[in-house]
Amino acid sequence: MKQEERASIIRVVSDLIKADGIIDTREIDFLDDLREKYGITKDDEIFAESLNLAKALNIIAMTEENVKHSLMNDFNRVAMSDDFCAKEEALLLIALRLVLTLNTPYEASVLSVDSSVISFENSQILYLESEFDDKTNEQMERFYREICSEVRLSGFELMYLPKVSEHYGSIAEADFLRIAEFLYPKVSEERLFSIIKQMQNLSTSSFCNEQLATKLSMKELRTINPSFLIKIGESAIGENRNDNFLIVEIADSPLDTIRYVMDLFAECYHNLRLNYIQESKGRFIFTGYYRLIFDILMLRKGVRSTIVIDPLRERICFPDADAKIDKIHRREKALYALFLLESASGGINFNKPESPRQLERYQKRMKAIMKKYRMIYRMFGGEEDKTPNIEIPEIRLPMISLLKKQLSKLSKVLYHVDDYMIHRNIYGNYSVSIPPSMCYCCGISQSDIKLLSESEDWMKISAL
Repeated sequence: MKQEERASIIRVVSDLIKADGIIDTREIDFLDDLREKYGITKDDEIFAESLNLAKALNIIAMTEENVKHSLMNDFNRVAMSDDFCAKEEALLLIALRLVLTLNTPYEASVLSVDSSVISFENSQILYLESEFDDKTNEQMERFYREICSEVRLSGFELMYLPKVSEHYGSIAEADFLRIAEFLYPKVSEERLFSIIKQMQNLSTSSFCNEQLATKLSMKELRTINPSFLIKIGESAIGENRNDNFLIVEIADSPLDTIRYVMDLFAECYHNLRLNYIQESKGRFIFTGYYRLIFDILMLRKGVRSTIVIDPLRERICFPDADAKIDKIHRREKALYALFLLESASGGINFNKPESPRQLERYQKRMKAIMKKYRMIYRMFGGEEDKTPNIEIPEIRLPMISLLKKQLSKLSKVLYHVDDYMIHRNIYGNYSVSIPPSMCYCCGISQSDIKLLSESEDWMKISAL
């Protein structure tokens, strides 16, 4: 047996012994037997401290079937060596059984995540998918109460984000803002409004990709089929801590899948307490995954923020990152807004063609572009007759350069800040690589935020 295999065994055994927070001398006695059986040395145990649970299980999963069978028997005996299987041990055991046992009806894996930024709470089960799946979501909606009942009977709480979003949407926006200001007094009102909008329009796939995979570096979730995510414990990795999760892929039915997992859990542990978080109108839940969602959205680490064009206050805001561009002239802000608007249709090409026929179309297009820019410039408080002529490179290029310099200053808070820059592609088109779904505008009130594509004023400009 290789050292990494021996170290992986001790990693799993160590987590099982520490799972319930109590170390029984009988567990240490059994550990001595395992050291002798698998030839585990002190160096193997030191090496094990650098392995997370997910990596250890991946290594064990590659061993021969008879070895895995023997190990599963030993892991079960470790959990029961003190004559009691705690809830934490039971969770780890069902993960081991699903990952290491042949012919289980569901694909399963374990994910270990650094918990130094945000630690997940126990007893919640989260539905995840990286792309919207019609069939599974239809069943999640249809059997939502039955699935909730199954997990509650086992002492868990189901987190299905569309239902969470529905709950947040039932709270009046003004009340929601008051609650958010109370919870996060240092956060700007604009950013709170943006986060409230996100919470009221939660999408499982976008939360999976933009929040969990990007902010929390759970990269494995970028490509995940409909699955249930269950926290199964924590591990010490050197001086750091990891949260460990079991991911169980849904085959045909989410209800059948969760029943199978809960039945496995019941074989090891008999729950005596129902975990029930009650949703009701005007009641803001701030615990478990409800709190976790809020905290994750508040994180400024690697934020891929929406953009809010705010002409009345002469600024461009990035509310999710609590950042803005306001210390430059209105001509640059108006230019940035123009590029955001035009990027949805492929950007702007300023190259003058040589063909007379093409030149005529170019001049017509430039006339429309300049008309749009004048209108936007006026919205930012500029005088229409003093609108800069952005057709002239000597005027346009320094403005783009200044915008790039200002955006570069936000690199520590904006994820992929390069996407927010104005770029010119090989065809000569200038655009910003931010999708229209992330581009908003602000009206007279700071709370009056809507998509550019849904604003009458900006739609009129776009249609010119």
